[in-house]
Amino acid sequence: MPLAMIAALFFTVALLVTTAYFILGSIPLLAIVLRRKVIPKMDALGAQIQSSYMDAIPGFRRTHVTAIAINIVQLVVIVWSLTAARL
Repeated sequence: MPLAMIAALFFTVALLVTTAYFILGSIPLLAIVLRRKVIPKMDALGAQIQSSYMDAIPGFRRTHVTAIAINIVQLVVIVWSLTAARL
């Protein structure tokens, strides 16, 4: 297979995976238990930040990074399960 064809296939798959992730959205990918814990915590920290309590910013960032990491892990598992089923 020519190198151009491999590159086109790679970038097509990368684009489809990225599009699927954003179509699904990050919040719907969070499990029900996490949704009950992460979102209220982020809301509370966001309210503290709005009221000029700047010490809440690191906590908000930590919570946000944790939620993103969980979403990435879930996305990897979903993509892996789709590709492993075809092999």
